[in-house]
Amino acid sequence: MTSNLPLTVLVHDGPQARAYLVRMEREGLRPERIVVMVADPFTAKAKRPAGLKNVGLLRWAERVQDKTNNHHPYAIRRDHPLLVRAIADAMEPVVPDPMAFYAEMFSHFHYERFADTVIRLPANGYKDPGLVPALTALGVGTVLFTGGGIIPKPVFAIPGISLIHVHTGFLPHVRGADVLLWSLLTRGRPGVAAFFMTPGLDDGDVLATKELAPLAVELPPGPRPDDDTLYRALFSFIDPLIRADLLVGDVLTNASAVSSLAGTPQDLNTGVTFHFMHATVKARALRLLYTAPAKSAHTDEVEITTVGKRGSPPPARYQRYYAKPSVVAPLKLMIDALRANSSLRATSIHNRQNDYNALGRHPERRALHRALNAQLALQTEQWPTYDYGEGWFYQSSDELGITGLRNTTGRVQAFGLADLVRGRTVFEIGCNTGFLSLAIASSADRVVAFELNPYLIAIAEAGKEFLGRTNVAFTVAAFEDMPEGEHYDDVLSFANHHTYDGNTRQSLSDYFERCHAFTKPGGRLIFESHPPELEGTEFHRTLDLIERYYTIERSEVHRYGTFLDQGRRFIVATRR
Repeated sequence: MTSNLPLTVLVHDGPQARAYLVRMEREGLRPERIVVMVADPFTAKAKRPAGLKNVGLLRWAERVQDKTNNHHPYAIRRDHPLLVRAIADAMEPVVPDPMAFYAEMFSHFHYERFADTVIRLPANGYKDPGLVPALTALGVGTVLFTGGGIIPKPVFAIPGISLIHVHTGFLPHVRGADVLLWSLLTRGRPGVAAFFMTPGLDDGDVLATKELAPLAVELPPGPRPDDDTLYRALFSFIDPLIRADLLVGDVLTNASAVSSLAGTPQDLNTGVTFHFMHATVKARALRLLYTAPAKSAHTDEVEITTVGKRGSPPPARYQRYYAKPSVVAPLKLMIDALRANSSLRATSIHNRQNDYNALGRHPERRALHRALNAQLALQTEQWPTYDYGEGWFYQSSDELGITGLRNTTGRVQAFGLADLVRGRTVFEIGCNTGFLSLAIASSADRVVAFELNPYLIAIAEAGKEFLGRTNVAFTVAAFEDMPEGEHYDDVLSFANHHTYDGNTRQSLSDYFERCHAFTKPGGRLIFESHPPELEGTEFHRTLDLIERYYTIERSEVHRYGTFLDQGRRFIVATRR
């Protein structure tokens, strides 16, 4: 039995639009019309209006568009059929017979199959000046957005229009870009939400939302596909099916109610707006999603090929070099850096190499470095979430002879931290290896710092003992679980208000409320942002939350240290 939906599907051709239509057809649903935007190959790159004047040209341009917009799924199905099969196996709980679903999406696909009315509209994207007049003339009501760009404000101004979008992030907690991968890192499972679009970013009223079971794709035996292929496969064969499942199963099932859908407003102070992942973080997320094949007769071959390609030996491989000096170690480290799977991992190996070389001038540090590396090895083997240090250290410590991805000395000097905390009690949230707490301890009256990762706290304790710092206390804990009661002169929140390691459970609003709870009356929040590419355009919401509980006294951006230090905002704020 077929049900007709009072719905216009506005198509930017690609896997997302096709998944929606295939899933609708499987459920016996047909939209009122499909409007296919067809880009003009002659004018699209020049960002001029589409100039397709006749049906023949329009059909030809549509074929060109098909080959362009669906290039990656076509190529992956052709070149990596075992990968597609592995993904299909993982998607069985979401869509029955995913392989047949993919065939419907990419083999002899025709829009006429899915609606009685199909309109091909010459338009080079959503900003094409011909789009608004055409949609206005059609008298569109409820419109399904199918991706492919940002909707400009004039489209929202069309009389009677309501735009539905499906987003692979669990709203309101996960907004922004690369949200399916961010969800895997921060929440341990995919999420998806359908909502009415507004000119803002993922902030409209929610129609339906859910989180799925944890997702993992067991790769077939053989060399691991490169990350670009795996990333493109995610958006060709996984992401569209998750969206389509929620859209059809939870929003469109009652055809008669589609024109009167009502959403629930979001709490915009809750959640995090994520931005496109740094390549290193993306590689970590893809490793969580695409797992190594189960052991078989081919296992040794697979592991040799993968390690040779990724080139990222675990810290345990270096432990013997710390037992006694080795002339081979610097050469081995140099080779490993050249074979590293990312620039960030290469930097960490180079940092290790520099620190190892310096042990010749500081033999008193050798036993310490051996103990620290032993904890890094345990972390790699036992700790399931992201290693910020990429096999060496995230924070540096000049006193311990550690070069980190972030410059602790530069941080302390740029912020004037030693003077800020002089004679005061300090509470550091998420202290990592504790090297910053140790650096300011000689100035502060007392420092209490905590970190969820026990191996990092073991490193902090070893550094504390080596330096003889007696006024620092380190604890293994999550911020959500820290007992309230004691109050501090200064609460340090250094890039911990949201994280991408999957270990933060609280909302942004709850986070700053707890910061306030640990701050003495008249005390201060000393805050550092993430890099601007992670904070993005929604950072003003973070500032609004800070100002709910504190009065900002200083707000500045410093230029110091490594590329990971650059562009972060530093704030000192007094408790209200």
